[in-house]
Amino acid sequence: MELTLLLSKVLGLLLIITSLSFIIRRRYYEKVLEEFVQARALRMLMSIIELTAGLFLVILHNDWSSLAAAIITAVGWMAIIESTAYLFMPDRAFARLIGAFNQPSWYIGGGLIGLLAGGYLVLVGFGFIG
Repeated sequence: MELTLLLSKVLGLLLIITSLSFIIRRRYYEKVLEEFVQARALRMLMSIIELTAGLFLVILHNDWSSLAAAIITAVGWMAIIESTAYLFMPDRAFARLIGAFNQPSWYIGGGLIGLLAGGYLVLVGFGFIG
């Protein structure tokens, strides 16, 4: 439970900050993602970093016993799946995938989901709700 509370604080704050950024600066991130499609070395490096983080989360915290624990574990599994897909995905398929999701509505929708999940994790992590 101690690890869940720590990770709730860290991931909750991370989700809130990044989600707000995605909502407020969505046009900026659209351009960033367009450039990311072309940056093969950066994609490989970021995928390896994301895979490492996801593996750490899942190996240290593969816990589905509460909603907060399940959110943390799900984030870890999503990071593993996404990063592995990016490492194996051909360039053309990667470009199509990013093109499909690189829309303002996805930044707003994803940002709102991130804010809700992050807000919940922060409330749990800092002891406002049990």
